[in-house]
Amino acid sequence: MPKLYIPKAKPINQDFSKCPWPEFLRCENPVGQLKVFMKEKGISQEKLVNYLNFECGCERSKAELIVSVLENEVKLVANDQEVNLLINIPFCFSRCVGCQNVMYDKDKETDIYPYFCDALVKEIECAKQIVKNKFYMVKNIVFTGNLMALEENLIEQIFKSINYSFGNILVEMGAPKFVTAEKLAILKKHNVSQIIINQLSFNTLTLRKLCRKFEFKDLYEVYKLMIGFGFDVSFQLVVGIMDEKELQIKRNLEIASDLGAVNIDIYAQNCKYNPRIEKNSLEQTKETRKLLAFAEKELFSKGYVPYFLYCSDIDDGCFENVGFTLKDKSNKFFADKVNRISTTIACGPNAESLLVKNIGKSKSSIKNTHSLSQYVFGIDEIIDKKLRFFDVTTLQK
Repeated sequence: MPKLYIPKAKPINQDFSKCPWPEFLRCENPVGQLKVFMKEKGISQEKLVNYLNFECGCERSKAELIVSVLENEVKLVANDQEVNLLINIPFCFSRCVGCQNVMYDKDKETDIYPYFCDALVKEIECAKQIVKNKFYMVKNIVFTGNLMALEENLIEQIFKSINYSFGNILVEMGAPKFVTAEKLAILKKHNVSQIIINQLSFNTLTLRKLCRKFEFKDLYEVYKLMIGFGFDVSFQLVVGIMDEKELQIKRNLEIASDLGAVNIDIYAQNCKYNPRIEKNSLEQTKETRKLLAFAEKELFSKGYVPYFLYCSDIDDGCFENVGFTLKDKSNKFFADKVNRISTTIACGPNAESLLVKNIGKSKSSIKNTHSLSQYVFGIDEIIDKKLRFFDVTTLQK
């Protein structure tokens, strides 16, 4: 029997004043919601794009995007015994506009900084005891913030305290100023697989407006060092940041792809990235939707495929954040984080631990204090609270 031909909707005259997503997909995890929808409606994946487009009013390009995520997403197994270990290092030499981590200038925290590593190692030891007590297996180890801001001996000390050589280790790079060949050699010795660069943009003017005290030439020099050590490198970019237009976004994506990034994650413009904007107007919303559609089309054309998708709640525009990857280079931690499948034991100031019980279908979280002094001098209380959260009453000797 011949296939029924359904003409594709032409993506011309797209109305960016309207949200491109149907109401039931306007949620934090639209891919998860779509799976439930498919099961309820009995819709096959082959017919999903047309169904979303014609029956649900989903913009054609977005229907193709979310179905592509379904096809390329990392197949994660919900296993309560597999966990992530997250370690946040909150130091830099300045705090940029919109920084998601609490950042301190270590040169100005001379009274507290010397004690930070001892407190962090103490909390990591607590995390190891939780892993041992609960019979967990650590599958991802992620350093957020700026590990490279620490001295070489402290980086070595932290890695030795972890000692989970079978875990997939990712490191988020902060300012290029702190990156040296000696520090990269330590990362290589301890089997770090990928370095994540939260670049936001490659435009020097944009970086200066964000108070980032480095330029592309600074990044390029350390990038050559990273490639020399054989690390996979990924970039995180923001669409619509500081009024950037299509030409600059195209340049950002071209630079990231030309540098051989295995992952390029694009995030929607957020008010926090532009202090002049208190709330997105309709015109700003339309512009951001247009730029997102442009960026997604560009990455598709460069051979990247989307493998995770989640929506931010910055306004009713329901802006999506999408992770793009080269074939077989998906970042399993980010896929896990988006779907909130696995427990995460988090250490460091402002680090949030997540306890997932898939069998009981419950999720709960606990967050460390954001204050550096409260963290260092209250580490025993933080550890006690964490042990009670993970239902570990005594540390095993």
